Amino acid sequence: MVRRSLGPVAQAVQRVEARPWQRVRAEIDLPVPTAVWVLVAHVLTILSPLLVVWAVADQREFVDRIFERPALLYASAVVLIVASVCESAQNTLDRWYLTGVPPSVLDWLFTSLVGLALGLNVLAVYGDTGWMWWAVGAVVALLAVVYLAGGPKEAVQTILGLASVGALYAATRDPVIVLTLLTVFLTIYFLDVLLRTRQQVMHGFTTLVNALSVVATVLAINGAATDSRWSWPLTLIVVAVVVALAFAIRPRLLRLPPTPRTVPPLAEDPRFRST
Repeated sequence: MVRRSLGPVAQAVQRVEARPWQRVRAEIDLPVPTAVWVLVAHVLTILSPLLVVWAVADQREFVDRIFERPALLYASAVVLIVASVCESAQNTLDRWYLTGVPPSVLDWLFTSLVGLALGLNVLAVYGDTGWMWWAVGAVVALLAVVYLAGGPKEAVQTILGLASVGALYAATRDPVIVLTLLTVFLTIYFLDVLLRTRQQVMHGFTTLVNALSVVATVLAINGAATDSRWSWPLTLIVVAVVVALAFAIRPRLLRLPPTPRTVPPLAEDPRFRST
């Protein structure tokens, strides 16, 4: 029996029959449980800077005494939210199946905005020093340029990250802020496992650990305000335990199977073809 090809009218009807949820589902190339985990991790990460907004508002009288420009902490939180939205938008273009981090406009925006948020943390502490604005602005601009030039953006990110941690520690005197650096380690750790195994559950962990830096900032502000700071021994023990555990389970994580792709590309799916 010869199968007739669909005419233009029939093809149009077929396209109409594709429900909105089918089109949305076609943009998420993950099994349902994995997709739910990854999406929830991104939503929590996007919303996590609101914790800083709450902490600053809740301890505003104290924050006004230890920060020169405390309002910039609000600005930093907003910039982090926008950065996370850019990162999520990039994932949508990749259909949420992460196999690498290629350069793109959205990734450039994400990287630049995270750098700006770190710079705003520094200015929140030292904003009354005029030359500090020029210095921070120059380093943040350098990060954006180095990214576009294909240079060592990690080095510039490190400078901003250490400056942010140093400034926040100078203001709060709470060692818990060092956990922000642990966030960097865990992000690289889970991303490496993800790229080696293509197990997309790691995508959720790679994203969610970024919220740890926000939690550390909140703990530092509240700890300083209530005089319940972490001690250096406790902070270093927590860091050592997390790092040791990460290396201990790494061989097992590297044996994880890749997550199967579940949805064919739109161009290969007859329900969504335009012709």
